[in-house]
Amino acid sequence: MKKILSVLVLLFGFTTLQAQEKYMEHDADGKLRVSGFIDKKTKKQVGHWVTYGQNGLKTSEADYVNGEKDGRAYEYDSFGHVNLVETYRNGILDGLFLQYHDSESKNAQPKLYVRSFYRDGQKEGSEIVYEVNGAILHKRRYKAGLMMTDTSYVGNKVYYTSLRKVSDPDSPDGYRYKEVVESAPYGVAPSAPTHYGNVAPRRTPRTNKPVKAAPKRSAAPKKATPAQTEPTPKPTKKDKLQVGADGSIKLG
Repeated sequence: MKKILSVLVLLFGFTTLQAQEKYMEHDADGKLRVSGFIDKKTKKQVGHWVTYGQNGLKTSEADYVNGEKDGRAYEYDSFGHVNLVETYRNGILDGLFLQYHDSESKNAQPKLYVRSFYRDGQKEGSEIVYEVNGAILHKRRYKAGLMMTDTSYVGNKVYYTSLRKVSDPDSPDGYRYKEVVESAPYGVAPSAPTHYGNVAPRRTPRTNKPVKAAPKRSAAPKKATPAQTEPTPKPTKKDKLQVGADGSIKLG
C-alpha cells in the first residue's frame, strides 16, 4: 500500500511540474529580480515566487495558487531581515499578521511592532503594538475590521478608548456608536468616562501607527494590577522560516 501511495505522489508531482513553466526576470546587469512559476494553461502565477533587490537579497516571497497568494507571505528590509508577515487564503488576508520595526543594522534582530489577526480581509480580535524595547504601546480589539477598544500606554498614564453601541432612532440602522475615552495613572483603572464624542464606525489601515488619545480630564483612580510588558523572543537560526506563537520569526 505504501509503495502504491509513493508512486501516486511521484506521478502527481511529475504531472504538476509538466503543467508549470519556470518564470524569471533579470535587470539590465543580468541580476535575477523575479523567480517563480506560471501555469502553462491559465498563464497565472503558481507555486513559490521570490523577488530580489539590486543587492541580491530577497525583498519578498509568497506561494500562489491559481494566481492568488495562499499561505504565508514575507517581505524583507534592505538588510534581508523579515519586515512583514502576512497570511492569505485565496488572495485575501486571513490569519496571523506581523509587522516589525525597521532594522538599524545587518546584525540587529528584528523587533516586533504589530501583532494582529485578519478574517476574510478584515482585522478581527486582538492587536498589540510594541515599542522597540518590547514595551506595549497599544492593546486593541477588532470586530469585522472595526476597532472596538484601544488601551494605550503614554508616559505614566493609560488611556482607554472604546466604541459603545447606543440606540438612535434617527439612524438608518437604528443605532450609532459613541466613543468613550477614559484615563488614569499607569496601574490604576479609571472609575468613570472623562470624554464623550459621537463617531461613525471607522476602519483602520492595515499598518497601524500609534495614536495618542487626548482626554479632557482625569478620572478618580482606584487600585488595579499594573499592565505587564511582553518581551519579544529572539529567533533561532535553522533551515526554514517559521513564525512562533508570540510573533517571533524562527528558522526551522
